Amino acid sequence: MRQFLAVFILATLFLVLVGSRFQASDGDKLAAVSRLTARKIQAALPPDVNIAAPIEALRKGLPTHADDAVRARLAADKRFVGVEFKVTAEGNVVTLRGVVPDARIKRLAVGVAENTVGVEKVVDELAIPAE
Repeated sequence: MRQFLAVFILATLFLVLVGSRFQASDGDKLAAVSRLTARKIQAALPPDVNIAAPIEALRKGLPTHADDAVRARLAADKRFVGVEFKVTAEGNVVTLRGVVPDARIKRLAVGVAENTVGVEKVVDELAIPAE
C-alpha cells in the first residue's frame, strides 16, 4: 500500500508540475523528489524482495532467436489461421516453407517475417497450390 501511495504521489506531483508549465529549473526539483520517492519505496520494501525477478521471468519467456520470433508472430496473426509454416533460420536468415492458399497470404507472411526484429533476410519457399 505504501508503494502505491508513493507512486501515486510522484505521478500527482509530475502532473501538477506539467500543468503549471514548470521551468527548466523545476526539472531539478522533480529529479530530487523522484530520487527521494525511490529511496522511500526501497525502504518500505522487505529486504528480500527482488523487484527485477518478475521482469527477468518475462524476458525469459520472449523468443530470442529469429526463427522463434517469426514463428510466434505468424502463430499470433489471425490472418494465418489454418496455415502451417515451417520456419528455420541460419543466423539472421529465416526460411519460410509451407503451402499457402493464395499469393496475398504468401506476401503477408513474407512481410511479417521481414519486419521481425533480428531478421536480416527472408528466403521464401512458400508454395501456392495450382488451381
